[in-house]
Amino acid sequence: MKFSTVSDWLDWQSKIHAQSIDMGLDRIRSTYNKLISQKLAKKIIIVGGTNGKGSTTAFLEAMYVAAGYRVGVYTSPHLLHYNERIRLQGEPVSDEVLCQVFDHVETAREGVSITYFEFGTLAAFDLFQNNNLDIAILEVGLGGRLDAVNLVEPDVSVVTNIQLDHESWLGDTREKIAFEKFGIGRANKPLIFADDNPPSNIDELVAEQQLNLLQLGSEFGFAIQDMTWQWWSQNSKKFGLPHPRLKGEHQYRNAATALMATECLAEDLPLSMNHIRVGLAQCQLPGRFQVIPQPNESIIILDVAHNPHGIHTFVNNLQSMHKIGNHSVVLAMLADKSVPKIVEALKPVIDRWYIAGLDVDRGLSAKNLQEKVLQQGVNFKDVVCLNTVTEAVNAAKEKLEKYDKLIIIGSFYTVAEALPLLGGNIDGNSDGS
Repeated sequence: MKFSTVSDWLDWQSKIHAQSIDMGLDRIRSTYNKLISQKLAKKIIIVGGTNGKGSTTAFLEAMYVAAGYRVGVYTSPHLLHYNERIRLQGEPVSDEVLCQVFDHVETAREGVSITYFEFGTLAAFDLFQNNNLDIAILEVGLGGRLDAVNLVEPDVSVVTNIQLDHESWLGDTREKIAFEKFGIGRANKPLIFADDNPPSNIDELVAEQQLNLLQLGSEFGFAIQDMTWQWWSQNSKKFGLPHPRLKGEHQYRNAATALMATECLAEDLPLSMNHIRVGLAQCQLPGRFQVIPQPNESIIILDVAHNPHGIHTFVNNLQSMHKIGNHSVVLAMLADKSVPKIVEALKPVIDRWYIAGLDVDRGLSAKNLQEKVLQQGVNFKDVVCLNTVTEAVNAAKEKLEKYDKLIIIGSFYTVAEALPLLGGNIDGNSDGS
């Protein structure tokens, strides 16, 4: 074996390809063909979209695990540990297993240059094909059509929504991005689309690819009630559903989308209402409007939102809560994000800004981010600039008074650095629910 620890494997993987992102399937297809000799699971769901992929995947995982099926899940990025990306029966795989599948990929690639993401994707595929899975749920990394996850043939495809993000790779209009994301669809197979404001070329894409489109608001939908909520499709209705454990009104949309995917596979992988209820009520995912109460009755909210659509969703959820004290934010972001639009969305709800840098590939320095924030008209007196997320979180916590809210947002990296400082955990249980 080339390396005996996961950290050594990952450090090496990050250096073997010249680009961290290199979209396309031709380069890694030969390794895939050598490594993968059978279907990854009896049924496969691929989940794509701009926002909500992780939550939708988590709902699917929770329901199928509750039903006792053998479930494999591949997601990215991770927050605290790489093992979070590859899960069996709801649990991250061990370091020992990771090292084994990494070694299998290294043998199969025979010197072909692949990216860090592609290496991990192939490792997940190798693990899944050898575990007699009932279902594999695979989250797209970037885009869809040219993403490594799209090497496999899904039984059901999901596109949560289409918004502007990663424009350098996917295009600068929603129509161009739709072309990339709808590339995970397959002819005559279900493609579930949960965006109720679709780009103008959706009908054209559906016709060209001969997709069986299942659109939110047409083929399925939901209604929120005081104590429960309900879901419907053209063939089924489900009443008395528990409110999703994941917080925010947008999570009903993600849960409804997951339910539509389970409906498509109900003949082969049936779920009882009890399985569905348990899955919705117990689903856990850190960093998605994750609330951590503080001893002085203030609260800290962590969210990995990092594009304008995600930030607007966060702001809507925040505004649904009573504002008694002040709102502060720890903001740290990657350089290729739409900082002006994100700051503009946050401005109406933030009283004090703690700006931090991210010392990672594509990370924006604190000074550069501060300049961008001030350019959007934020008062200089309301801005504190610190080098790291850790420094910013500690400084902001010291100023928290009764009923204040501290928001930590802007990137997976931001939340990952902050979470261990706050008594939060990777299960997302720190809200006490």
